[in-house]
Amino acid sequence: MDETTADVTVLRREVRLLRHRVLYLEVALFRAVVAVGAVALVLGYFLPFLSATEEAGNSDEDETIALIPAIAGLADAGDGPFRGEAAMAAVVVGGFVLVILVAFIALVQLFRDRVSPRTVRIARVFGIILLVVCGVAWLLVFALAGHSEGESSAFSPATLSITIGGAVTILATALHPGDWRD
Repeated sequence: MDETTADVTVLRREVRLLRHRVLYLEVALFRAVVAVGAVALVLGYFLPFLSATEEAGNSDEDETIALIPAIAGLADAGDGPFRGEAAMAAVVVGGFVLVILVAFIALVQLFRDRVSPRTVRIARVFGIILLVVCGVAWLLVFALAGHSEGESSAFSPATLSITIGGAVTILATALHPGDWRD
């Protein structure tokens, strides 16, 4: 073996090692993006969806509405002529919670070693649905803030967190290379 053949062999080995390092970094970065999205979606369940402003008065009652307790609370809130509207609001909020859960499951599926293109498409579809639903939720938050005459905040930490989770879901499906895990 002459000197140039040995140099080429060494260079090929170094290129192979560099490819593995780059692949490791790509996978680590992708999984970090997926983890941020998953955490944002989970936080959306627990952060306040609506919160009272300081103008609402100082009461001993809870001044925030979280997403999951709102489902049970909305259905029971509509006594009298607004019973149907309260039940419909509970169904809408329940659907929102379900879309978040499905998007979270689809996002977590991207952590697996073998991810099919179908899984990536499903995650993308539910990410898009989640962003559309978040747009409706933002409109609802702004409408409620405008209707409450300054008693509720126009900022919704839960909706922001879920919007970030939906955007990261779409980003993760766009970044997901099909040839990583050979």
